[in-house]
Order: sequence, then structure tokens, then C-alpha cells
Amino acid sequence: MDKTALAKIPGVQKAPIPERLAPMLATLTGKPFTDPDWYFEPKLDGYRIIAFIQDGRAMLQSRNLHDYTDHFPRVAAEMAAQDVHEAVVDGELVALDENNRPCFQCLQQHVKQRLSEDSERYALHYYVFDLLYLDGWDLTGAPQSARAELLDKVLKPGSAVKAVRRLDGDGATIFAAAIDTGMEGVIAKRRDAAYLPGKRSNDWLKIKGTLSDEFIIAGYTAGHGARAGAFGSLVLAQHEDGGKLRHAGNVGTGFNDKSLTEMKHKMEKLKTTKSPFTEKIPLESTITWLKPELVAEVKFAERTREGNLRVPVFLRLRDDKNATEVVAHENPVSRTG
Repeated sequence: MDKTALAKIPGVQKAPIPERLAPMLATLTGKPFTDPDWYFEPKLDGYRIIAFIQDGRAMLQSRNLHDYTDHFPRVAAEMAAQDVHEAVVDGELVALDENNRPCFQCLQQHVKQRLSEDSERYALHYYVFDLLYLDGWDLTGAPQSARAELLDKVLKPGSAVKAVRRLDGDGATIFAAAIDTGMEGVIAKRRDAAYLPGKRSNDWLKIKGTLSDEFIIAGYTAGHGARAGAFGSLVLAQHEDGGKLRHAGNVGTGFNDKSLTEMKHKMEKLKTTKSPFTEKIPLESTITWLKPELVAEVKFAERTREGNLRVPVFLRLRDDKNATEVVAHENPVSRTG
């Protein structure tokens, strides 16, 4: 890549390659929109991975800054073979099932059981969507469109490494097509946006096909009947501005025998006598409190004015997400078009 051309891009800076980098996060919004200042990408259901390339070697970093290179050696090998001296890219690592649709459970199983990539019925792909650093230049301050253009020139796709497709046009049509092909929804990105490591921004908007979000598990209620040995419901919370936890209600459905056992085992290690809330919440005397570390993904019909969930259903634990980044979307960005 011509370094003279790199230096002319607005917002770039000469800098050493970072050792770690927290990913930029998107803000939840209500519905699709159309705006020429934005483009869209499919929202993929996988693990967020930052890849660092240096002198023919690659390191894959999770969103929690852990080294995942050994979990995905084929992806690491293809990233190491990129035609660059140094680079940092952002993307989503996805497992595709036998129907070629994203399978988050398959991905979790691969990581937890340290399965061989050659033994799986599904494919593991790393979909790259951003270029953050290249051969001595920090690109995070450059416009989104400039980083995307550079990525198209630099990235060498392979059997495991893929380029995310960017889409222009009618937002509702693009969103519907994404849902029809098994995606979670779309991510809308402002063309002039800088990349803000570790921060949630309104310059990236996530639009989901179903209402769902991540919640911290603050405690649980006792189980009865068939669930006497497990728990009744999980007490949910999210961070507000200022860092304190807000109660978001409870979820008691969506579990099977396996998830009940797994959840109870994880929660036993986090028991505490102190509530993580600064205010009283309903039926506190029936709750076993937990250190606020576990993150659950929950779908729901809507939120009440008080912020509680209506008709919540537990989907899964999110081991790839840190409780510190679970925030309440007070007023999701609303756009029309």
C-alpha cells in the first residue's frame, strides 16, 4: 500500500501498532431507515474478533481482550498470510451450520470443547468489516468510508476469511433481506464516522429482527416443583449512566434441563449476601444475590415505562461479553426515512 496515499487520508496518524484494542460498539435503534449518509452491513451472530497482523504472524483478540488465536488456527493462518507488514482489522467470527446459516451454539461448543476445525460439520468464517491500522498508520480517526475503501484494497479473502458486504439503498428492503437469509438484522454505519475503540456510538446503529438485549444476572429466585433443585427466575439488570445497576425485571422461561444445570453451576460460584442494586427492588427477601458478572441474552415483547421487560424469554449466556459493557438503552435512537 502506498504510504504517501495513506498519509493524505483525513484523520490518520503515524503510530506504533497497538498491543490490544477494544472494539467500537453499536447502539440499538428501533427500525430500519434510509439515508444516503449511511450504509448497511448484515448483523452477524458470532464472536467479535480484532485481528492483529505483524511480520507474518496473527493474533485473534476477543472483545474482552483475550487471546483466541488457538481456538481458530485456520483463521489465524489466513490472516497471517495477508499482504501487509502490520495491520489491525475488526470483524465477526461466525459458525455456519449445515444450512449455511449462522449458529451461535455451534461456535460456543467449538470454543468450550476446543474442537478441531477439521472435525466439525459446520464452517468457521471470519467476516472482516473494518481496517483500524495499516503499516505504521493509525486509521481509527479516518472516516468510515475511507477505512472501508482501504479494506477492499488490502484484504485478501480465503476459505475462512471473508469480507463483509456493504449495502446501499432502501433500509427497509435491506433489513428484510437480511432477516430472510437468517441474519439477526443489520448494522447501519455513518459514512463519515471515526472508529471509537471501546465506546458505544450513535454512528453505528444495530437494527434487530426481534427485540433482544444483553442483561447482567444480578441474582435468582428459588425454584419449585420440577425446578426445585435449580432456580425459578433470573433477576436482570443493566448499567445506567453513572454506572449503577437498574433492575430490568426477571426471566423464568426459555430454559431446558441442560441450561438450568449449567446456569446453577455458574451461579453457585458467584453467590453473595449483598444486593448489587442501590435501591430496593420487589421481593428482595426471596432473591439469592450474585456478583454481577454473568451476562444473558434475553428476548422480549417490549419494555414498560419503568424499564422492565414484558414476556421475556432467556436465549443464552454470552460468555463473550463483559458485564461492564451491558448498558440500558434509555431512549433507543429513532430514525425515519
